Amino acid sequence: MAIIFLARKRGMVLVLVMMVLLSFPYYPAEASTGMVSIRNVFESMGAQVEWIPEGQVIRIQRGKNQIQLAVGSRIAYKNGQKITMDQSVRLNGTTHVAEMSTRHVYELAKTDDLERHYRVQANDTLWRISTRYGVTIDQLMEWNGLMTPVIYPGQHLHISDPYYTVQQGDTLSKIASSNESTVVEIKRANGLAGDMLQPGQRLFIPPQASIKPPDLFKEGIFPLVDGTYQSYRNDYGDPRSFSTTGNTRSHEGVDIFAKQWIPIFAVDNGRVIRKGWNYYGGWRLTIESNNGIAFYYAHMTGYAEGTNIGTQIRKGQLIGFVGSTGYGEEGTRAKFEPHLHLGMYDTKSQPWKPMNPYWYLRWWEFQ
Repeated sequence: MAIIFLARKRGMVLVLVMMVLLSFPYYPAEASTGMVSIRNVFESMGAQVEWIPEGQVIRIQRGKNQIQLAVGSRIAYKNGQKITMDQSVRLNGTTHVAEMSTRHVYELAKTDDLERHYRVQANDTLWRISTRYGVTIDQLMEWNGLMTPVIYPGQHLHISDPYYTVQQGDTLSKIASSNESTVVEIKRANGLAGDMLQPGQRLFIPPQASIKPPDLFKEGIFPLVDGTYQSYRNDYGDPRSFSTTGNTRSHEGVDIFAKQWIPIFAVDNGRVIRKGWNYYGGWRLTIESNNGIAFYYAHMTGYAEGTNIGTQIRKGQLIGFVGSTGYGEEGTRAKFEPHLHLGMYDTKSQPWKPMNPYWYLRWWEFQ
């Protein structure tokens, strides 16, 4: 576009090009990815974002995470640790909003220190875990109801006192999401008949059920950042009455409910093979991994920049935002609560064979 415009109004374009070169850092073509408003994307996840005019610095507080970025720099700091990004933070030339690469939002936003629970890895022992987290073997056995010190890979253990004190504004869903449990398990463990809570109430937080690592995508990530979604269930295969034929159909995915505009991240590396409107899925994106398994993200309210057909997507890259689109012609929305529908398909089969993503999600959630 710049070359075509140059042929028409050469003088004006020369001035514009000079302004761009003077205002923004240089981004090599191979590193080019989408950019996103730092304030918008982090505030949508409940973070506090502060703009410091002196030095054009952005400071972000999300839970225990303290993040700092600066316009013109590829270096970000998360809890004092340096992270080198693929692109420098920039000010949008039109909106003057500070933007960053879509590839690093997840890395900066996610909670790295899951203090309450630990998933046992191969060759772990209670002694190694106790040393790592500064607790005793006796505490680990007491908190987890262990009769012997024998543990196994995939087992989920408490690594701190498994009781939580309810705070003002807490809900069971919020507590479950931030403490690696589920509403059903918390209610069962505490004998709760309803969802009402009182500040100061102490709840026992049971650990997630221990699960085995999946055969595929062991290193995948959960598509939403911790604390931004509600607890979910295995609704794969449930009947769905909405249909173009009038017949009941089977739900080919898992629904994760979250507020509108919550960021969605790619669970694995892959290539965008489908994008656009789907009668059932609304604004959707399909990303195929190298092994022929495709991930289907549906009901989005919008796409992140840099998610075009044929685009190579990296694991953890911001790809879109939670919405309530679908169940009708293009633009239909709000026929259900905002959520992410995640589907998995084996594209080597014709037609594509649906796969249940539930146990993959449970594994990714606390890695």
